[in-house]
Amino acid sequence: MTSQYFNRHLSVGHYTVCVQASRIDDVELAEQGVVGDSDLDAGIIRVRSDLTRQRQREVVLHELLHHVVHMTHLEARWDEDEQEEVIRALSPWLAQLVTINNYEW
Repeated sequence: MTSQYFNRHLSVGHYTVCVQASRIDDVELAEQGVVGDSDLDAGIIRVRSDLTRQRQREVVLHELLHHVVHMTHLEARWDEDEQEEVIRALSPWLAQLVTINNYEW
């Protein structure tokens, strides 16, 4: 599979998230042993470029849920482990239903 590098923006209400994949991101994420991550304060989601488009969408949705939790009262109610447990449980199901609009792959 060929890598696809990109830098896109998603709007969630008034909040904008930059979703990116680059050669540098690929190396850093691989070194961390993850396929994607988020910087909640900077509004950035990084995803590995060598994943299938479907897997990239799933990872982006998972990371986007972290941003949504960060914007709500749930961040104060759930510790990191609880947040991750809920997001891991919901994201595969939501990925089957949701098409992320305004996000050209």
